[in-house]
Amino acid sequence: MTIRITEDEDESGGYAFIDLGRPLASPLLSFRRQDTEPRHLGAEGWQPEVAWLAPLAVTERDGRAVARFGPNVVDRIEELVPIEIVAQDGTSFGVVAWPTISPAPSGGGILAGLPAAAPTLTRDGIGGPSVAATEAVPLPEPEPAPPQDAAPAAPPAPAPAARKSRLLWPLVALMLLALAAGGAYLYRDRLPDLVARREAPPQEPSPPPAPPEPDSRLTAAELRQRYARLVDERAPAGAFLALGETALASRQGSAAFRAFEEADPVTSADAAWQLARFYDPGNADAAYREAARPDIVRAAYYYALWRNRSPRHTEALRALCEGSAASDRLRAICRP
Repeated sequence: MTIRITEDEDESGGYAFIDLGRPLASPLLSFRRQDTEPRHLGAEGWQPEVAWLAPLAVTERDGRAVARFGPNVVDRIEELVPIEIVAQDGTSFGVVAWPTISPAPSGGGILAGLPAAAPTLTRDGIGGPSVAATEAVPLPEPEPAPPQDAAPAAPPAPAPAARKSRLLWPLVALMLLALAAGGAYLYRDRLPDLVARREAPPQEPSPPPAPPEPDSRLTAAELRQRYARLVDERAPAGAFLALGETALASRQGSAAFRAFEEADPVTSADAAWQLARFYDPGNADAAYREAARPDIVRAAYYYALWRNRSPRHTEALRALCEGSAASDRLRAICRP
């Protein structure tokens, strides 16, 4: 059984599960890259001497050992680098092309996601909440009472406002009469229209709008559940290809990439084609671009897996090789 590497979805990046495909007798493993020197991964990075690294945890699943590693391994291996995994007792579990795994967050990115502190009240010097001061309004002083033997005061003259209100009442009455006359005039002119509307047959009510069609797209969580179920069932490549197509239809590019990768691009031409499309600079589809940035070398790698065996892979690879300034890695892939 081949090695299977999957990202730990419970972490924000930098952790992965490595399903070795068979039991593990020794707890220490070695990661050896096959493309360049130095080829051994150590505690401080790549080094010429062999190094043995301990997983964070090892679990048994149906007779297969599953080792969990963190950023000291995951963040130091680039995507598509061929890696041989060897146990300390000399058992080689085979060579695997390292998959796409999100790196561990670093720097201020962790703090940037924290919620802002709740606003607090500014306190004054005595410890209470500060409030805006209001200006005191002095109360009017009471007038002195008149002496009892004084003559009664004359009644006060009516206030100017009272006099004005007496003059306004005739004007208000005239305005109301004018409005009533105007309303009667308009009603007389519109009476034929009102009668015609009343005598017209009632119209049938318009049918209610059709209910919206239910959205058949799956969420990222639902796709992860299906992916995990297929892995546990050891489903064939066709099941992962179908899941990848469903994820693309749901506009979930990351889930689609993981499913196509599990289908094994080395043995599946469709899986290799889809993974190449994720990196092909000529593909602008948003679902693909959400999962991976354009990378002509990686696109050429997946196309080249089926060169001379699949016409579409061969033609797409030729177009990439002819339409770009080739780097050393791209020239090596494009070489027949």
